[in-house]
Amino acid sequence: MLLKYKYKLKPHKRQAVIISNWLEMARKQYNYRLAERLNWFEATRTPVSACPLNVSVVPVERIYQNIPEFRVQTRDGRKKDSNGNLITRKGDKYPNIINGYVVWETVQLANLAQTKKLFPEYKSMHSQVLQDVIQRVQTTMDNFTKPDKNGKTTGRPKFKGRHYYNSFSYPQLSNANIVKNANGRFCINLPKIGLVPFVYNRSIPIGFKVKIGTVIRAADGWYISLTIEDKAVPLRRAEIQPTEDNSKGIDLGLLHYAVTSDGEFIEVPKFFRKSEHRLSKLQLRLAKKLKHSKSWKILKAKIAKLHQLIARQRLDWQFKLAYHLFNDCQVIFLEDLLLANLVRRCKAKLGDNGQFLPNGQSANSGLNKSLQDAAFGKFVQVLEYVAWKLGKRIIKVDPKGTSQHCWECLNKVSKSLSERWHSCPKCGQELDRDYNSALLIQKIGLLSTQEEDITSVKTAVSFSLAEESRALP
Repeated sequence: MLLKYKYKLKPHKRQAVIISNWLEMARKQYNYRLAERLNWFEATRTPVSACPLNVSVVPVERIYQNIPEFRVQTRDGRKKDSNGNLITRKGDKYPNIINGYVVWETVQLANLAQTKKLFPEYKSMHSQVLQDVIQRVQTTMDNFTKPDKNGKTTGRPKFKGRHYYNSFSYPQLSNANIVKNANGRFCINLPKIGLVPFVYNRSIPIGFKVKIGTVIRAADGWYISLTIEDKAVPLRRAEIQPTEDNSKGIDLGLLHYAVTSDGEFIEVPKFFRKSEHRLSKLQLRLAKKLKHSKSWKILKAKIAKLHQLIARQRLDWQFKLAYHLFNDCQVIFLEDLLLANLVRRCKAKLGDNGQFLPNGQSANSGLNKSLQDAAFGKFVQVLEYVAWKLGKRIIKVDPKGTSQHCWECLNKVSKSLSERWHSCPKCGQELDRDYNSALLIQKIGLLSTQEEDITSVKTAVSFSLAEESRALP
């Protein structure tokens, strides 16, 4: 099992300067290595309309320039096979080009020695911190070029500005790095930085070993995130059979943050909206300041801390709400919302004369701000984590039609977004629209846990009609 514990660092002034310098050097190295990868990626590709089928447009010499064909192992490796023999030995040769593709990770890792010769300041950085930068570039390019399980890839990687590269990692730390200094204060021993005091507010669980340490820059200082692991603890998810008594359905929305199937209405906290006026005043003052002046930097720090406060208030409230919702149930049914689609910009509309027509984006912008303030995606992650921690369960259902059908008889009752009351002409149900959705979500979820695989209103309706036809003589 892998867990992450985050602690506040309290570095001395000298240590804070070293950490800041390392972070800036890591950012520059990341951008340089990413540029190498992107330049090669662009140089070896041509438009489909101009690409011949029998020969490369780009000369081979240009594709592989400055890339050695082989790399030679400079020392014996540490890993051994089952017989105790070394897997890699000094003098072993490995190809840098396999089937026409450059093994960029190993090429760039081997080039770090040359980097330290050209730029001596990189000698002060720990070697594994630099190697981790190369691995981050590799991960970024893999996400760009290789599709995930859904067949999707990320966008073209971007270079990191000063405010967008906020961490560096030690891939190999251990429990021995957490020590007490001469004054009895807890410190973490970061190689080539020294003993850095930190707030050791919760101890590492017995049996868990520290694997990775990531130093993070935040608005209010420095933090370290420790990845800890215990292979003896299996990562299990609870397999609870839901019933009507031990489960509840939840409908998320903006009028009420959450409405449960047992009739509880939870109001929207609106943390960002409440701080919006204060934030706008600070940003107006910032716009009048000379960029990068001392007063400008002070205001930038105040704005960053206010954003951090809003995010922390929201996350704290979401955790408390998650524990409250699981207080009297074992299973929660939830809509599997496509949150990216909810905040997507409206498509542009063009008139006959080529001018843009109103497309409703101005009205949608306010809705998008409220959706992002509610942070439903983060809340679902919090619910899943709390469910795993408590040994309980989350089940997601298809959201299509959950607001347009009656929970009792599954009859379709079409409603616009402004209609907040549900009235079913078939069975006579009269209740709040969101409450009806919560009851329907629970009903669909309970049906889906039976032998038939029912996860949507559509399949639930067809299942209900089939049951009624069987009951007829």
